[in-house]
Amino acid sequence: MSQTQKLTISAMVTALCVLCLAGSALLPRVSLSLAALAGLFPAVAVLACGYAWAAGASAAAAILALLVLPEKTAGVWFVCFFGHYPIWKAWIEGLQEKTKKPVLGWCWKLAGFALCMALLYLLFRALFLSAIPYDFSQSAWGPAVLIAALLAAFVVYDHAFSVIIAWFRSRILPKLH
Repeated sequence: MSQTQKLTISAMVTALCVLCLAGSALLPRVSLSLAALAGLFPAVAVLACGYAWAAGASAAAAILALLVLPEKTAGVWFVCFFGHYPIWKAWIEGLQEKTKKPVLGWCWKLAGFALCMALLYLLFRALFLSAIPYDFSQSAWGPAVLIAALLAAFVVYDHAFSVIIAWFRSRILPKLH
């Protein structure tokens, strides 16, 4: 694939990500879902163009989302997790195939997700401490239940993401080359 084709695909991925994230201005209640949907597009860049082009497209979409869009919630989710997840997911799964150790790959994925969510929580707590209910922040069970629910949602999201990537590889990617 030529550099021009890679640039074109990366630019289209960036535009589609920003378009999905812009939908949160119209539908603010589904901003997390729109960020998750926007997170699918960098996977296209990983498969078609490689890690560097995907990272560039994801970074450009994140910057544009935070600078241009009026509703920043989906953009923050994209920056904190969904924008870079397809890149490190592909890298970890590549290591899984080489080492033949899927448990190690899942440990890396879960650790990366936990780190992203912890950083997001710390950012949220630092900026909006008064918005966190006192009972939740003082309870030992509140954060534990939230973490368990987030990890379960992540496992479901990762599996669905893998199914979509497999479909893309078999149906669409051969037509791009």
